[in-house]
Parts: sequence; C-alpha cells; structure tokens
Amino acid sequence: MAKIKAIVVYGGRSTEHEVSCRSASYIFKNIDRSRFEPYAFAVDKAGIWHAQNRLELERSVPVSLPVEPHAKGDEDSRKLLEAFWSREGKVTGAVVFNIIHGTTGEDGCLQGFFDLKDVPYVGPSLLGSAIAMDKVVAKQLVAAAGVPIVPYVAVRTQEWEESPADVLQKSEKTLGFPIFVKPASLGSSVGIRKADNAAELKDAVAYAFKFDERILLETAMNVREIEYACLGAYDPQISAAGEVGVEEGFYTYEEKYSKTSKATINVPAKLDEALAKQGAALAKKVFSALNLYGLSRIDLFLNKADNTFYFNEANTLPGFTVISQYPQLFEHAGYSGTQLIGKLLDLALERNANLKRLTRSV
Repeated sequence: MAKIKAIVVYGGRSTEHEVSCRSASYIFKNIDRSRFEPYAFAVDKAGIWHAQNRLELERSVPVSLPVEPHAKGDEDSRKLLEAFWSREGKVTGAVVFNIIHGTTGEDGCLQGFFDLKDVPYVGPSLLGSAIAMDKVVAKQLVAAAGVPIVPYVAVRTQEWEESPADVLQKSEKTLGFPIFVKPASLGSSVGIRKADNAAELKDAVAYAFKFDERILLETAMNVREIEYACLGAYDPQISAAGEVGVEEGFYTYEEKYSKTSKATINVPAKLDEALAKQGAALAKKVFSALNLYGLSRIDLFLNKADNTFYFNEANTLPGFTVISQYPQLFEHAGYSGTQLIGKLLDLALERNANLKRLTRSV
C-alpha cells in the first residue's frame, strides 16, 4: 500500500509564528516513516505558502523548520502545494497536521479551507476551533455546561474608543483589583498584563487592544494552574493533571518558551486523587461543550483558598515543542512522540472517512 502523505503546515500570520516553527520540528521528527510520507509547508508572516524541501529536512532536521521567503521544495512537494491552491487541483492520499498556533491557524480559518479541499486534518472542526479560540464565547458555552468560570468583563474596541472612563469604572466595580487583561482570541499569553490599580488597568487595556478588537478583563485569583491533555474523538482520553509553576506573576510568553525560563512543569501535578479526578471530569465536560475533536489542552485554575476549579481556556492546537505540556502529559501516559503523532493523524483520517459517508445532496 502507498504511504499516506502527512503534511505539516506551520508558521503563519500569527504572534505565535516562532512557536509554531518549533512545534513543527517536533511533529516532523516524530512522523512514523513506515506509514506516512512527511511533507512540510511553511507559511511566512505575509501569508505566503512555501513548499519545504523534504529531502533536506530528512537529512538534517533543524531545531526549527525554515520559513524562507523563496524556499524551493523538491518537485513532489511543489506539485502537492500547487494542488492545494489550484482551482482544479485534487489532493488525495494526504492528511494535514496544521500546527499554526493562534490567528488564521487555530481559529477555524484553515480548518474551513481544508474542509473545502476535502483533506483530513488534525484537530477540531471549523466550529470547534473558532469557538475555543474566542475566550468570551468559550466562557459562555462552558458556563452553560455547568463548569465554573472566573468573573469577567468583555469589551470591544468601539466601546473603549467611545467611553474609556465607563469601561474602566465598570471593570473596577465588577471585578475589583487586581485584574488580568487579555486579548480575546490569542494564545501563548501574548498581550496579557496584570493591573493592580486604575492607571495600570488603562495601560493594560490599551496594550491588549493592539492585538485584538475584543478583550477580556478577569478577576485575578490566587490559583494553581492545572492542565489536562485530551486525545480522542468525542469521548477522549484525559491525561493525568499537569501543573505550571512560576516563581511570581503569571505564565508569560517568555516563561513558556525562553531557554532561560524558570517556570516548572510538574507531571503529574501534586493533587490528591479525588481532586485530580474532579479536574479530569471538568476537562472532559469542556471538551464536549466546545465541540472539540482529536486533541486539546484544557487549562484550569485551582483556587488555593478553597480548592475550587475554574475554567481558564482550551488550546485546540497546543504547543509541541520539547518542553510543551501536551506531549509531556501523554509521554507520562505511555505515548512516545511517534505514537502520539500517529494517533492524531489516524483520528483525522477517521473523522474524514465518517464525513464522506454523509449524504450531501437530495
């Protein structure tokens, strides 16, 4: 039997571009060559796609896959990329592992494109990707499912421009200080600041609006950050709990990805069995409420005062660097990198096969 083409799509027009390149390197290295034929498409910061030379990548996989403005892939890679973008082109015998984190990659945009091309892809559908990416919509759906959420205020650019004083007053009255300010649809802690007073809040709101047209203000709690990795179709396997530890403040972009980071990842987290099971049950409930599929990392807050869990966010394309929590959590569960990537590719193929059985005309 011919091997299935496994295409890693990475980079993208996103603030998480560099992280995506590092994730792609891990994924490319761990594709099972006995079953799949690996390819790599780099999307540069202008949104232009480039076929990477898979023969060179096989000879020497770098720390980060290259995103070159004029990269020249091998002939098979170039033809495959042309089929993706040509009107008549048909992509067959392929599956995509899209690992463009954040905007345009994790928010449903590419998922819709792959659906139109009828190409299987790893991760949730357009719908699941879009609603999980929007922190406000995700909170609304998760709360409706009975999962506790942190008190918040959502603000759009128009409201801020028309009456910043009203926004600040409402936020302070509703939430009290300290307050976390976040872009509504970004990941990797990009654009997040903590405000301890009105002056800091004004600056934090203005800063967050540089990244998104809607932002989220949340009550800052004294919490532990507990994470669960999900793997499967609509009744996923839930990993053991992991815990992020930082010396002070919150888990910033630099703490997540810097080589000098002092953050610690504890796998498994030090939780008593009953509390760990409670968190796992909530993670599965979030997975279902947000219509997720394949993989996700569900991040929860555990209030230190009373051991109550709160939903933080769902990451539908979590990091796949060597220090990322998602692969670490499933390594603890017994999955090698190759087994984990193979399972995710199989889930993508399984969903596509199920969709093909549906009647599309009457």
